[in-house]
Amino acid sequence: MGMPEHVIEATLRIIETGGIKDVTVRRVAEEIGRSTTVITHYFPTREHLLEAALTTSFAQSKAQAMLYIQDSHDELWAFMEWSVSAHHRRVWLQLVAAYLAGLDPHVATQVDEFVDWWEEQLLKLLDGRVVPGRTLQELCDIIGVVVEGILLSSDRKMTSGLTAEQLLRATISPLLRSTR
Repeated sequence: MGMPEHVIEATLRIIETGGIKDVTVRRVAEEIGRSTTVITHYFPTREHLLEAALTTSFAQSKAQAMLYIQDSHDELWAFMEWSVSAHHRRVWLQLVAAYLAGLDPHVATQVDEFVDWWEEQLLKLLDGRVVPGRTLQELCDIIGVVVEGILLSSDRKMTSGLTAEQLLRATISPLLRSTR
């Protein structure tokens, strides 16, 4: 792994633990034990650093999602379960918090692009699976809200003891046609 990749990984660790607001060139340099000059050699500004880190994170998330559903017996459920999994959560909660707080326009743009990709994938996987009385778009919105709710409450133990995946299935299954 080269220095740019080390810098990006350090940036993602900072986002994961402290959020977007904690990302500074100085903080990243401290994280990797190097001078700020090393960071600015590859990423001239904090915005360049954030953009590279988020681009990397979202590319990794997309690749993980595709691996998660590859060879699954039900790609839709595999995709939804990936969406609430720890693999997806790495920096997502911090990004959503920054997005909702309006902290950084670069973050908002990249979050919007990722959400568009996620919805596009979900709509493809939902085709032919929606129960009568609902549309693809309605079910996509419903699943989006359920997934976000599960992610936002991921540190909380459910009173029922249901896992995130079980909660997702209990909520969404009645809205889907079976694959038989």
